[in-house]
Amino acid sequence: MTVGDRDLDSEAPSGPPGAVAPGRTDQAAAPGGTGDTAAAGPTRRPWWIWAAPFAALFGVLLVRNRFLFSTRLYEGGDSGANSILIEQAKRFTLLVGNYSREGFHHPGPAYMYVQALGEWLARDVARVVPTDWNGQLIAIFALNSAFAAIAVGIVYGWTRSVRGAAACFLVVAAFIAVHPPFINSGWMPYMYVPTFFVFALAAASVAARRADDLWALTLSGWFLIHGQASFLFFVPVITVSVLVAVWWPHRRSPRAAARRFFRDYRGAWISTLVISAVFLLPIAVNLVLHWPGDLGKYFAYGNSSAAGGHGVRQVVRYALWFWWPHQQAWVVPLVLYAIAIATTVTLARDPLRRFLLAVLAINVVVSLAFVFFAAVGIDVLADYYIGYFYWSVPFLTLLVIAVSLVQAVRLTMLTPVMVAGCVAALALVPGLRTSTHDDIPALPAAVATLAARAPGQPIVIHIDHAAWVDATGFLVQAERTHVRACIEQPSWTFMMTRQFICTASERARGARYQFVSPASHARAPVILRFGLTAVTAARPRAGGQNGAGTG
Repeated sequence: MTVGDRDLDSEAPSGPPGAVAPGRTDQAAAPGGTGDTAAAGPTRRPWWIWAAPFAALFGVLLVRNRFLFSTRLYEGGDSGANSILIEQAKRFTLLVGNYSREGFHHPGPAYMYVQALGEWLARDVARVVPTDWNGQLIAIFALNSAFAAIAVGIVYGWTRSVRGAAACFLVVAAFIAVHPPFINSGWMPYMYVPTFFVFALAAASVAARRADDLWALTLSGWFLIHGQASFLFFVPVITVSVLVAVWWPHRRSPRAAARRFFRDYRGAWISTLVISAVFLLPIAVNLVLHWPGDLGKYFAYGNSSAAGGHGVRQVVRYALWFWWPHQQAWVVPLVLYAIAIATTVTLARDPLRRFLLAVLAINVVVSLAFVFFAAVGIDVLADYYIGYFYWSVPFLTLLVIAVSLVQAVRLTMLTPVMVAGCVAALALVPGLRTSTHDDIPALPAAVATLAARAPGQPIVIHIDHAAWVDATGFLVQAERTHVRACIEQPSWTFMMTRQFICTASERARGARYQFVSPASHARAPVILRFGLTAVTAARPRAGGQNGAGTG
């Protein structure tokens, strides 16, 4: 299995005298016989360049989280809210993404379908895990490991050396060591991080005129759009920047360049169309069936007083936090950029130099877009989780430095030392064991107890604000055990979905209960407790409250 790579300027190769001639990738063709300079013409990326980092990361994650193969986990909170959607994805009826605390769903279900596939394979087919959530977590490990492998493959495409690929793997390992949840967590703000890392890296590769990485740009971009509404801004802005960079050298003959692209790079644009069609389908179907769907809510929120309204100093401080969450944070990006530019200009040769400079340029575009987004789109700047994906920018800057240095230092033993060091470090990072703080072990007993109190009747639940954390898990567990349970307050539709909002008939004939926090049930007899919730007999209450966790 091989993946072809071609440069958009392959018909006019550039580089210093003695560089590899178009179409030649053998080591003898490069100066000194090292093969370190990326050829301008068609080359190949061997399958193991993708498979090796994927297997290393996925394997370490499975070993460090081997408890998933034996421990029964029952999810609540945000994980439970996601599982409500994932159960729909298993029936191929899900058309929207995860919920937002602003009262809408994000654009698409891609992440949920990946987790549904993992649940189905690991739990329903292979039966290697004891509960459904365990299978979802394994799917998250696989997806994030795949994105890391894509990043390594992109860098190898420009360095043409295992040493360069190892440098990328080293930076990814450092990224994981500093922020372990970005590779092993199912919390949505973390899941955007590896996707955005690949998106920015692929954007730089295509901007540097390597068309064969267009599929990676498209795939990661669509995942981001499905994941959060804010990427309806970031992905188009960065994509337009890439298009401008590609168009600029051909601005005097754009039609000829377009014809040449569609003629010579069929694989690139066909894969882009296929990926786009697959990801666009659920969004389009949802808009047709439920026009305008959540689209109107995005614009309503963006135009409301809740979004933005922050000053320049506030948003700059917010952005700098991701570079260095301490005093004098402004020094860090300046120093890192100075080093990155110096090492790229002095140590890297074309076309690698062009790619690394493109990475730095994309970082600038992302940073400007991020500051603008923070100023007009974020309601509370203390909520750093909204911008976790921006962590990619500092580490992409480190990637430029690492690749420049490693390509310049021609030590034979450097590659195995880097790879071994990365794997050993990952094996020892304490945070690589995934968090199970959403686990509610008492869920099966809670569902069985309430179902037994009123056999055949739906369980009608009124929830206090704080009880939503346990209510999501209760609903999922009830569905999995074929017990009908629903929430009587329509205000919770944005999180629980219409599937779990009681009908008038269910409210009239159901067994009614109230889920409350322990502090609010002083005058009501407690039927049972699970998680942080006390269950009491329901008392009449007008209206309902809502609220939730993530953005």
